[in-house]
Amino acid sequence: MNKLLSALLLSLSFTAAVAAPVTLESPVGKVTVEDDVDKVAVLDFAALDTLNTLEGGDKVIGLPLAATVPAQLSSFKNDKMIDFGNVKEVNLEKLAAAKPQLVIIGGRLALQGKTISEIAPTYQFSLDMENYWTSFRQQTMNIAQLTGKTQLAEQKLAALEEKIADIKKKSEGKSALIILVNNGKMAAFGSRSRFGIIHDSLGFAPIDPSIKVGTHGQGISHEFIAEKNPDYLFVIDRGAAVSNKTGQAQQTLDNDIVKKSKAFKNGNIVYLNARNWYLMNGGLSAMGEMIDEVAAAVK
Repeated sequence: MNKLLSALLLSLSFTAAVAAPVTLESPVGKVTVEDDVDKVAVLDFAALDTLNTLEGGDKVIGLPLAATVPAQLSSFKNDKMIDFGNVKEVNLEKLAAAKPQLVIIGGRLALQGKTISEIAPTYQFSLDMENYWTSFRQQTMNIAQLTGKTQLAEQKLAALEEKIADIKKKSEGKSALIILVNNGKMAAFGSRSRFGIIHDSLGFAPIDPSIKVGTHGQGISHEFIAEKNPDYLFVIDRGAAVSNKTGQAQQTLDNDIVKKSKAFKNGNIVYLNARNWYLMNGGLSAMGEMIDEVAAAVK
């Protein structure tokens, strides 16, 4: 009897240890991969950030090296990595030749998603701006399934949510305007936009609820900033995100009209880490840094 029981327990233990397939759903459809997948082509920096933070960086075989790789991910710029092009246009020939077990794309490659999925199982890592935090949490947990680090992911998410709760207490009653500066031009982003976490999760009231939601925001002028007069002005410099050009946003906002605003007078013009907000928005490690810099700014 003891031998029979031991054999049964051993069988159950072996069965539990066998890798179980992971099924993920995204805008490009449902994919099923083994949970010990170890050849992953990652074509989105936010997804790469999350995969790496959840200890899955060793699964990556290549990324869009032709694009500007954020400094936090510079360790992936090495001779072992395959260059799959950039985040907007993948080199399909190289991708097919690499024979990945899974391809992770971002929203910038959504139009190529169907074509890429014909090469290998494809998962689209992207956020639903209507439900930003819920979507971010789900994306994080989906990647965690691939690395077997769901408990670690839950711990990190809980820590972020604790920080968010603290920021919301401090931001109550404070207004904000979020702008992206690009070659001297400015665009505003409001609630439920790509940068709307500042309003929707961190509690700052939109200075103008009618700002149009769109990928590229709503074009504005210096006069708009002075007229709306936000308590906080959060600034993302696109040039600093996609190149080594820094200081363009500061130069654009060095303006007598902007200096009339409360944000300027109270020292509340906040220049955000552009590569986190523009290139890795939704990445787990980047999200921690994004939340921390807003926390440091709110008074």
